Amino acid sequence: MAILTGRGPTLRPRTLVFVGLLALIAGVWTMSDHAGFLSRVATVEAEVVSVETFDRGEMFSLYRATLRFVTDAGQTVTATALESYRPTTAGERLTIGYDTENPTDARLMDLRDRWLTPVWLVLFAVVTLAVGVRRALVASQDENAGR
Repeated sequence: MAILTGRGPTLRPRTLVFVGLLALIAGVWTMSDHAGFLSRVATVEAEVVSVETFDRGEMFSLYRATLRFVTDAGQTVTATALESYRPTTAGERLTIGYDTENPTDARLMDLRDRWLTPVWLVLFAVVTLAVGVRRALVASQDENAGR
């Protein structure tokens, strides 16, 4: 029972465990996607052609840069990178990573972009699962004590 409101928790243990498992699956899938990309990545210097800014009213804006670079095979590629927290400006030159099997899959090689989302999802999953399991155990103990 909640101390301040006198009501029980809104989310039941099963719901928390379900949400935690979904977040864990998403986090592991996202981490494996990043690991797969990093296993095939080649890094080159690229020029930022243009930048889209997404200000969602949150603390941090997201940026999507269009990049121009030359692959190791000598091919000139213009690709739109994944959304990033790293502010960029047109004309800027920076190091990027691209998938050698698919050069249009280019990403800014910023640590926040590579690991922030999957790590956050896994941490959220662990905390949610822990709270759900704890609530289930407490409810089970309360039920057994009432008998």
